[in-house]
Amino acid sequence: MKAFTIKHNANRYDVILMNGHSQRYKVNVNGFDVYYEPDMDGFLRPEVPGGYNANMSLLLDLGERIQETELAVAP
Repeated sequence: MKAFTIKHNANRYDVILMNGHSQRYKVNVNGFDVYYEPDMDGFLRPEVPGGYNANMSLLLDLGERIQETELAVAP
């Protein structure tokens, strides 16, 4: 899978698949790199290095949209 873009409200977020990982993604949100990887339940959860004041609902929504896009393009 290659990089793709998610549109959320008026913003666009570029999603990059991390090299060597099948389900680890990097998204730049407001200048900060946010990493997504599946938790024990299989949902993508955000990891924010430095723990800046991120809008958690935005981050979780982006995780859901990544999963939806991943399922849509899967063979």
